[in-house]
Amino acid sequence: MRLFKSKDKTEQSALTTLLSVNKQEPDQPDPAQPESAAAPASAAPEPVTAAATAAAPAPAPTPAADLPAAIDRLKGQLKGLATQYQGLRQELQTKMFAQRDVIKQTLREVSAREKRITVQLADIAQQQKDLQAQDDAALHSQLTDLAQAKAALQKQITNLEQQVTTLQKSVDDNDQAIKDNAAAQQKNRADNAKLAAEIKGEADLVAVVQIIEKNKDEVFALHTQAETLTKEAAQLQEKGTRLQDELANTQDGLTAANRKSTENDQQTRQIEQKLDQAKRDRHAQLNTLQTQEKAAKQQHQTIVAQFEACQRDLAAIQDDIQHIFNTDHLIRLFQLHDNHQYGVLASDFGAAQEQDMVAIFQYLEAHLKHPAILISYGYDPDLADHIQTWAAKHDLHTPTVYNLFTELQKSAPNTAQQMTIPDNDHWRSVWSDGRRTRDIYDHDQHLMHVTYRDADHINQIDYYSEEHLSKRSEFNEHGQLSRTTTFAKDGTMQQVDYYRIEGTLVLSFHYVDEKVDNIQMFDTNGLLYTVFNSTHDLAYWWLAAFWKQHPELFVIGDPSDPIFTRLAADYADQELPYFSQITTKPAPVKKALQDTPWTQLLVATMADQQALGKITNRDLSVDYIATGAADTLPEALTLAAPAQTKAAAQATE
Repeated sequence: MRLFKSKDKTEQSALTTLLSVNKQEPDQPDPAQPESAAAPASAAPEPVTAAATAAAPAPAPTPAADLPAAIDRLKGQLKGLATQYQGLRQELQTKMFAQRDVIKQTLREVSAREKRITVQLADIAQQQKDLQAQDDAALHSQLTDLAQAKAALQKQITNLEQQVTTLQKSVDDNDQAIKDNAAAQQKNRADNAKLAAEIKGEADLVAVVQIIEKNKDEVFALHTQAETLTKEAAQLQEKGTRLQDELANTQDGLTAANRKSTENDQQTRQIEQKLDQAKRDRHAQLNTLQTQEKAAKQQHQTIVAQFEACQRDLAAIQDDIQHIFNTDHLIRLFQLHDNHQYGVLASDFGAAQEQDMVAIFQYLEAHLKHPAILISYGYDPDLADHIQTWAAKHDLHTPTVYNLFTELQKSAPNTAQQMTIPDNDHWRSVWSDGRRTRDIYDHDQHLMHVTYRDADHINQIDYYSEEHLSKRSEFNEHGQLSRTTTFAKDGTMQQVDYYRIEGTLVLSFHYVDEKVDNIQMFDTNGLLYTVFNSTHDLAYWWLAAFWKQHPELFVIGDPSDPIFTRLAADYADQELPYFSQITTKPAPVKKALQDTPWTQLLVATMADQQALGKITNRDLSVDYIATGAADTLPEALTLAAPAQTKAAAQATE
């Protein structure tokens, strides 16, 4: 994107201005004007610059007959100076805005850094707060749990130890009872053996009986004692086994409890070590965070100082820009790109916008290597012929045309029949001179009024019913049906139908109180495809679809066109609005720029381009379409007319 116009364009613009001003000057000077009248006119360049005055030396006294030529030369010099002044002014403006943009970018970068440092300081403060709030509650809770478990284990161990002592005493007592039982059994057996020995050594049976009788009670007592001791020994043995088992189990439980107690002690030592390590880590982290906080605060102070310095620099340059250029936004020049396609959007090609259209297409032809295109959404069956005639009239290349109705009415192959009117013995025809129109009657009843394009092709047929126009059919250049309009008895439109070249209905406009109520679109099979509420909806739908098929397309249009403005919601960056009266009517332009996010546009004159700086709310890329009024002198450099010069000279005398 270029910032300044090329030399060729500047020279061409200056030449256009010179020719324009020359045309505005009177052909003959006032013969009564004295030669001294040239002096005030030649003094006009003095307020420009000393260098400009030095570049254009004061002319020698000029005869009155050569005065118009001298004035023209002075005007040419003034225009050259004005062009140089404007170029220097634009260069200064561009450089100052570029410097402002650099400061703004620096300010954005510094602001981003300040935000990052602020976030970093907040993070450090939060980390410090979190560290200081940490009390190792989980570890302390584990220690508490372990201490409680330790106390429970200690109580359990004490109980188990008491049980072991009790069981061991019971085992010892049982062992002693077993020993005592064994001694008693041994004594019982000894007593039995002694008695048996006495009986065994006696040979006299009577003596044996007497001995037995004498010791009968003792024998029975010994026998009973032996049985009792044997049973007691068995019970003591069983009890001893049971006590041994209980003692072994109790000792195992005591061993397990002691092992758990040992594990508890180990876990307690580990948690205490973790608590000590956590305290050391927090202390180290806090020291690190304090170091980071100190460095961040120093950096924040530096950034704040840079931010304030950038704000001061920005305010200073904005004040300078406002003081010098009376604007806060940069109006820079832009250049059309060869890799883009440019088109002009127009609802029709009426005479009201012909002058602007000519200027726009002349501008495009001067800047583009390939022809521009015309995009229209108004119905015109002869649009191609009208465009060719218009282009030839204004010495322009015929643009490629894309029209809503032409595109929707296309069909392949072209199989529709040419409309002809058959002969009818009951009809009477009345031809106009030249046989371009024909009225057809049935007896005295008017049936049709036929307009011919040429001898072989019908252009239009008006159908009448009871002397009222009821229907109108329009045909293309090949004599094929293009559109029909149905009228009510009071002459108001009821329905307008558009047909494809091959004859099928594509669009049907329905009217209520002469306003479009709805628009129906049909496919090639005659099925309803979609319905639109207004012509604007139809145009928007077609243009949006067309734009999607041509993503490289940039469209020039009238900001007052509601379709162009509606498309800006989605395609503002590919629209080039053309404003032609910014200097005289700035309020609508200001509102349009506030409502629509255009960043590039076209204007009619350099004065319009300069006026944008006072009404825009953002930077813009602008170029002007040089017309006769585009390069007029600034008001401060405009030469007085000869009559005014004469009056000034007389006043001086």
